[in-house]
Amino acid sequence: MISSHSIQTNPVHQVQTHWKQVSVQIVVVTAFLSLGFLLDGNMGGGNEVNILPFARQYADPSWIPGDWYLNQPPGYRIPFLALFGSMAAAWGFLAASLIGRLLCYTLMASGLVFLGRKLGLSLPLLLLAVGLFLYVDDHQGIVAREWLVGGVEPKVVAYGLLLFAIGLMLTGRYRVMALLLGLATLFHIFVGGWASLVIGGWLLLRRRRHFRNIQYLGSVVVIYLIASALSIYTILEHLLTHSPTGAIEPSYVYVFIRTPHHLNPLYWSAEWWIKPAVYLLVLALSVGILWRKRQSEEHGVRMGLAEFTLLTLVPFGLGLAIAPFDAQGTFLQYYPFRLGDVMLPLTTCLLFACALEQSFIGKARPILLFVCIVLLSGACTVQAVQFHQAFVALSEFPSEQQGIEPEGKAISDWIRTNTPDDALIVTPPAELTPFTWVAERPTVAKFKFIPPTKVGVLDWYERLTDLSGTLNPWPQPGERVTFSKMKQALRAGYNSLTTDQAQAVMNKYGADYLLTSTTHPLDFAIAYQNSRYILYARSLESGTGNSQKLKPWLGRV
Repeated sequence: MISSHSIQTNPVHQVQTHWKQVSVQIVVVTAFLSLGFLLDGNMGGGNEVNILPFARQYADPSWIPGDWYLNQPPGYRIPFLALFGSMAAAWGFLAASLIGRLLCYTLMASGLVFLGRKLGLSLPLLLLAVGLFLYVDDHQGIVAREWLVGGVEPKVVAYGLLLFAIGLMLTGRYRVMALLLGLATLFHIFVGGWASLVIGGWLLLRRRRHFRNIQYLGSVVVIYLIASALSIYTILEHLLTHSPTGAIEPSYVYVFIRTPHHLNPLYWSAEWWIKPAVYLLVLALSVGILWRKRQSEEHGVRMGLAEFTLLTLVPFGLGLAIAPFDAQGTFLQYYPFRLGDVMLPLTTCLLFACALEQSFIGKARPILLFVCIVLLSGACTVQAVQFHQAFVALSEFPSEQQGIEPEGKAISDWIRTNTPDDALIVTPPAELTPFTWVAERPTVAKFKFIPPTKVGVLDWYERLTDLSGTLNPWPQPGERVTFSKMKQALRAGYNSLTTDQAQAVMNKYGADYLLTSTTHPLDFAIAYQNSRYILYARSLESGTGNSQKLKPWLGRV
């Protein structure tokens, strides 16, 4: 007869119990993330609206072969584009968004559970830490608008892999860490690249304790280089490619016009430093509490994470120091704020939860668990209400949740049904009108969709300038202009195009149609019109069943 004691001490039984606990925790954390973000603006105003169509185009080049943006070079993103592009081509964008998010959240949850167990966090405290990170403030980052959990894009995969790499780093498993860190770099150069430099600095500070010999160190480096080879090639290609000669630098356009919210500290609000100061204070208090009880077996891991957190702020501080002198964005274009912006709040929340768990022991523990349950229940209730509303809205996908009003959907459906597959359509550059993923037709350019190459950036700048007519939509050097004002300028320029200017744009880019608002009369034939939009045709014969006619413009082709 087998005793219960022998079952409990059986190694196989212990392993099964361990993995069962881990699996349950991963499922719970995944559900917690999904409740708040799975149905949050799928294919809406976030990056899914450009990355998933880009991925589909990569997987299926015959989809919209004439679109300028979608046919840009894929760069290092090939693994992501191949995987998620195949999903979008096979099942559509909504399914790709939902399934992609579930996969990303499962990876993220697995990394959080892995790291949380190394820190000695129980599931309730881990959920509390994640909830504090995600739901206390609208922005997950401290100031540079970085985030971990949201839509489907390469950096979400990279951050999920990075969480595993951090846990392995803290426990001395450097070869596996190097593999995952290399894969993180493969999926996103800036996430994995900056994390690699920070982890390299962390290991350098501890080199006497952590590296047995030079061969072991060499194997770690080789594993990383092999795993991240495609990204390293892309980095070298970018550095060795000379910028096209012209009046403006690609880095200037990228940093100060398109992404100042991520890259230009002078664009941030005057009070931006308050949030990081609060996090640093909480981090210091948490480390102080944990240090007083440093006899715990997780103490080394927790202190190592605190050291890593501070090291992520080194590139952040370097960016702040260089910013006043980097007038062309030469250094700032490499996202020095990205890693520290999101790691400081995340790891601070984790260490704060560790401090709580270590402080509330014995009879005080039930009080801590009760407070956790109350806070988590409140957060889940709020998220559940929003989840239900978003779920109901999916029946009309795409809809206003994607920024597509009924008039925009109607004209997109008409375009997809009544125009040739290769018909290029000039569209307003500032609005995310349902191009290209709803109308499925190529367009000239969109403010949101900027290519990653130097030539592509300058081409983007030229195209948007052309779409603005004689009005200059761009801020002057040193001028702080919000995105809303810049989009207003782009909108005003586009809506001020005369018939001759619109014809010149159509001629330059070989467009067949021009989409604008009903308040923007042009002397072209109307192919389609509703209460909000007009689709002008290049010639009178372009209209079909619903077309109306205006006086044709002179010199038609």
